[in-house]
Amino acid sequence: MKKIFSIALVAVCAFGMVACNEKGAAKGESALADSVSMSFGDLYGNGMAQQIKMDSTIDMAEVLKGIQYVLKSDTSKAFQTGIQVGMQISNMYGGVKQQYGIEINKKLFMEHFKKALMSDSTATREQMMALQMALEPLLERAAAEAKANDPRAIENKKAGEAFLNKKVAEGYTKTKSGLAYKVLAEGNGENFKENDVVMTKYVGKHIDGKEFDSSRGEAVPFNLKAVVPGFSEMIQLMKPGMKVEVVIPSELAYAENGNQVIGPNETLVFEIETVGVKIAEGPNGEKVPVEAADIK
Repeated sequence: MKKIFSIALVAVCAFGMVACNEKGAAKGESALADSVSMSFGDLYGNGMAQQIKMDSTIDMAEVLKGIQYVLKSDTSKAFQTGIQVGMQISNMYGGVKQQYGIEINKKLFMEHFKKALMSDSTATREQMMALQMALEPLLERAAAEAKANDPRAIENKKAGEAFLNKKVAEGYTKTKSGLAYKVLAEGNGENFKENDVVMTKYVGKHIDGKEFDSSRGEAVPFNLKAVVPGFSEMIQLMKPGMKVEVVIPSELAYAENGNQVIGPNETLVFEIETVGVKIAEGPNGEKVPVEAADIK
């Protein structure tokens, strides 16, 4: 405690504040307490200002009102606990709104919260786990609905469908699953199978023609069990040496999730050229095809 007091007083002296000159060092405990109080006020005020004012959207008058409310109220441990829990709940409201797009019904929340809080008994570990398990599918459903209702996802879905239909009208072959493709060069041999690891050259584009990925002219191995469904399906319709342009609708690509470079519900365009299955050396030196099951 002495250390805290000394730090406060030294800081006040350094900034030329009150309590370090002769007039401030009045006799009596009250004068000392006043000096310490002023010093702490200066330190806390300046320190808090540095942190809070980093967010220009915060109303400092409201901050001060909140601080005064706590300090002028019952300062018992129970009341302070209530303030802390209230802040946590407020943050939870915001988090649920941001992540799941749900506005918490505060009246319903408080009814159930108060009933549980004031109950004569506390929930067991098993009961808490059951409550959490009941909540998880609701949040998953909320997250899915939020993604489906994302304006960007809706726009991408409509644009992708229009683009695919245009390609079909131009003569692209449409499969039962919904992808559409055009053969640019025929291949030879048997079609690839789901368990194959296929050496493939590819270029991936958005429907506006902008490239987002490419093998840069080199053949790279693709485990057909580890790529998006539309890509896997297309390669299984191909033979070694075949080249196609394929339009993959979002539900056969990354759907509403997207990824770092692909937006939600985005239809993708790939130019794919297959070279053959990946070949490895067998135990006796023979050349054998690599299968997906062999990849660890």
